[in-house]
Amino acid sequence: MDSYDTAGPVPPEVPETFPTGQRLHKATDWFTTADVLGDELVPVLADWCAVHVRASVVETLRAGTAVPLAELGLAQPIDGELLEMVTLRHRDAEREPIIRQWAAERPVRTGDVYGAGRVTATGKTRYMPHVAPTMVHAAITDPQQVAQFQRLGITSSIVVPLYTSTGALLGAMTLLRELDTREPFTPQEVLAAEQFARSAAEALDASRIATVTAEPPAPGTGDQRSAAWRPPHPRAATISTDGRNWARRTLPEILTHQPRRDLYDDMDLIFTELLSNAVRHGGGLCEAQLSNTGDHLRLVAADNDPRGPAIRAPRIDRPNGRGMHLIAAIADRWGVHRLHSEIGKRVWADLRITA
Repeated sequence: MDSYDTAGPVPPEVPETFPTGQRLHKATDWFTTADVLGDELVPVLADWCAVHVRASVVETLRAGTAVPLAELGLAQPIDGELLEMVTLRHRDAEREPIIRQWAAERPVRTGDVYGAGRVTATGKTRYMPHVAPTMVHAAITDPQQVAQFQRLGITSSIVVPLYTSTGALLGAMTLLRELDTREPFTPQEVLAAEQFARSAAEALDASRIATVTAEPPAPGTGDQRSAAWRPPHPRAATISTDGRNWARRTLPEILTHQPRRDLYDDMDLIFTELLSNAVRHGGGLCEAQLSNTGDHLRLVAADNDPRGPAIRAPRIDRPNGRGMHLIAAIADRWGVHRLHSEIGKRVWADLRITA
């Protein structure tokens, strides 16, 4: 079956496998809402989920503008407008860097002949029950990336517009299924995806204003001593090793009393995971920090990607993807801090200094 544009009424019944979107309306800020979008849909409904929002909409967030889009003249897209990928989820986190790299090298714009750019321009759903290999070649030109995408086995896709109740078109949501996991999307699931997308658009737009008007405070540290390191090459393969060595050299300078014997080992494990995640999933490490907060040693990795890390269920057949589980198990606490005025995020973890 070939691809086609579709539009229709809201289905009377949503398929049982489809999320209801209730978690979306419980999210209190833009970043959490974007994260929940992916978590709601993957792996319950899709193997991949990507949400693209018009750059002009995202800029209102970063500028701190808590005004309806219609009043700013931004309710509708313009031809050639950039789209930002605010959500990306895959059932296997280790595959996400492939699409991240591709997205960084090939910007998505309204008016593209396929995908989120086309749907944002037309406002119509794009449904491909079966993705032909020729579509992969049309979207991706790099031979190495073509081979990588073909190995993913993408077989079915839905791209739906993100319309708010006031008619503002924020962007598009893409859902993909892979050949080895489940059957292609059905027309009923397309209608359900459109319904979910309306809830997603409402939640994103509401959280955009809520984030600007009620910025969450940064996690308090009560720093006694701190140090920071900025790598010369944010995506270098040696960052985890270089950062770990920097932390070991620096720790004695910020400690004020005798640490527990295994603090260095715990710091090595946590810092290695934080730094490698920033490089692999966050587009590169901007800065690493060590802070003595009195009772705890705080480790921070800052990158340029606002999307939060996802804790996925570990799989026996895949040794990777266990980093956040390791951090959660060793650290006393950890979290993600994001500001609407900044592009990226800071992932932090606290380790108890003394026994």
